[in-house]
Amino acid sequence: MAQIGVGLSRNPNSLSAVEEALQGAYTHAELVQVDWGLVFFTAPHLPQAEEIRSQLMAETGCRMISGCSGAGVLTNEGEITGAPALAVMLAHTPGLNPLAFAKYQELPDSASVNQQLKETLERFHDDPLVFLFPDVYRNQPFNFINTMNYVKTRPVVFGAGACDDGSLQESVQFGPDGTVKCGAGGLALTGIPRYRVGVTQSCVPLGDPMFITEVKDNLIVRLDDHPALEVFVTVGSELGLTSLETAAHHLLLSFPLDPEKPKFTADAALVRNLTGIDVPSQGLEVPQLVQEGMVVSFAYRSPITAEQDLYGMLERIKTEEPEPPAFGVYFNCAARGEALYGRPDVDTEVIREILGEFPLIGFFGGYELARVPAGLQLYSYTGVLVLVSL
Repeated sequence: MAQIGVGLSRNPNSLSAVEEALQGAYTHAELVQVDWGLVFFTAPHLPQAEEIRSQLMAETGCRMISGCSGAGVLTNEGEITGAPALAVMLAHTPGLNPLAFAKYQELPDSASVNQQLKETLERFHDDPLVFLFPDVYRNQPFNFINTMNYVKTRPVVFGAGACDDGSLQESVQFGPDGTVKCGAGGLALTGIPRYRVGVTQSCVPLGDPMFITEVKDNLIVRLDDHPALEVFVTVGSELGLTSLETAAHHLLLSFPLDPEKPKFTADAALVRNLTGIDVPSQGLEVPQLVQEGMVVSFAYRSPITAEQDLYGMLERIKTEEPEPPAFGVYFNCAARGEALYGRPDVDTEVIREILGEFPLIGFFGGYELARVPAGLQLYSYTGVLVLVSL
């Protein structure tokens, strides 16, 4: 029988935080054996990362422990951002085969992080479910996505970009052989009978879809044959967003995964923020490959739309599977949480309200990764909830 426990500590002392989180996890599940574990922590614990890893392995007697730093952490007890926090999930799961890993490129001519990940995941004979925590500062997420598409064991990947609070622009990943900086860590599991996934957007589509009718370099120059910047400013003004800075914070562009049957909700669309404005060409720059003829939609980001979409996503999951899962992992965007809603613990409270009580852990990252029917995708401004049934 599976036993899974979660613990959370707000203690600023790293080793004391480990003790408190472990005590919570053991108490919650009455664990007598640990097969694998996840640990997430915030930036104040970065200097003690190796000590945290060593203490966790020593006290649990388990090598298959993985995790990373993030902008915040979350469990059933709530969400913590902008403060010291450490969250631990410990599990005894007979029948599952776990593999924890943390990879980095030691020398310029050493095997790349992506090559190391490919070789590691190809050790499995079955398709593994993978929780992946790549660094956001020195690694390109699309490189990880491309690599996963060529792994022979066809891993089913979900995760988020490991980060800090932005002060150092540094991330840490845990693995059985040590702690790495700005690499990629994760946990792979085989033998899982079933899992469910929900992707919730912080934005809702706004107005009618548009065609990109002119592109220059990586700029969207015209939308439906109108200057793109002019369209953006007009839509922002209609929403009462009086400055370009304010409009860029709330008004984004949404790209459907299926351009033939475009949808702009849930996991069917990728939302991208503006990364630049070119006044002479009236162009908008986004971190997305753009081509003439593509369909796009504006998306409006607000706490109200985010909470409504979260409720909708969870209700769909509840309808499909009424019983609570054995455990869940939630990858939340660093731009969500209290910074978005203006109050703490919104996502975790709604998850508990709709789905009931179950062991839950997660962190706030720089982006989100999710395997959906269209393949492994890079999301932003989303929450990705993975629910595992045993």
